[in-house]
Parts: sequence; C-alpha cells; structure tokens
Amino acid sequence: MTKSLIIASIMIPALLTSCGEGSKGTTASQEQTTATDSLPLIGRTLHIDYGQMQAIVTYGHDTLIWQTSSPDGKTSEQTKEEPNYEALGDGRTFATWQEASGEVVAQIVDLKAQQVTAFIYAPL
Repeated sequence: MTKSLIIASIMIPALLTSCGEGSKGTTASQEQTTATDSLPLIGRTLHIDYGQMQAIVTYGHDTLIWQTSSPDGKTSEQTKEEPNYEALGDGRTFATWQEASGEVVAQIVDLKAQQVTAFIYAPL
C-alpha cells in the first residue's frame, strides 16, 4: 500500500507594501537585516496576510522562524525549522523545510514580483 499525500498549492501574493483588501488582497511587509547577493531572502522577515491567518516568517541561514495569528488575535507559538534554500536568480529563492507534524513546505519567494507560491505536502 502506498502512502497518499495531500497536495495543497497556495498562490499567495505577498505584497511587500500595503494594499487594500479584496478577494485576493493580502498584505505583507518586510524587514531586512543582512541579505546576501546569492540568497536575497536570507535575513528578511516577511509579514504575510493570508486572509484567514497572518504569518511572520524570518528566513535565516540555518533557521527559519515562523508564527501565525488568526483574525481574532490568537497566536501560535514561534516555531523554528531547518530550511534548505536554493537561489533561482532574479530575486527568487526556493525554500523547503519539514515540520514536526511531517508536513513538508516548499516555497518560491519572488521578492521582485512580491509573490510567494507555497506548496504544502501532508502525509495521511
């Protein structure tokens, strides 16, 4: 018997400046500490509004720290992950990590287009 995977693909425009709310309206802002030329995502903190939840994600060399909150203000505990990064060029970075739950997250973060494409693979 083979294990099945649930594949969730979420296209998230992570606008790095404020924008109005709408059906696709998400907002995100960023902070930069020390990005590198080859991996421009390293050292940045993205504040992303997914609509039903918000996330603050800090992309470090050896750690990725994220925390979510719901519209009613409930926040999750900060979680540290061990990411893998690959520079895709032109301001884009491919980031992956596996969470304690077994879920695998893959993101393509495009800083120029201000867009994050996330794929979440969850074992059944």
